[in-house]
Amino acid sequence: MSRYFFDIRSPVHGGRDEQGKLLRDDAAALNYACSMIRELKASGGYDDPGLVIEVRNEMRQMVLSIPFLAACA
Repeated sequence: MSRYFFDIRSPVHGGRDEQGKLLRDDAAALNYACSMIRELKASGGYDDPGLVIEVRNEMRQMVLSIPFLAACA
């Protein structure tokens, strides 16, 4: 298991995930990020077309960047 961090970014704002989530691998991190996007969009207020989730590994290196407009959303 590895710790992944899910930072929400837009052209004007950014939010850093300080706790992260223990997940099996990059594929599990992708699934988790897609679930986050669906939940955030359903909650409202996350309709900026520039929003992305940047997924970082334990060393804070970016492994994925997923736009909120992605097919998984």
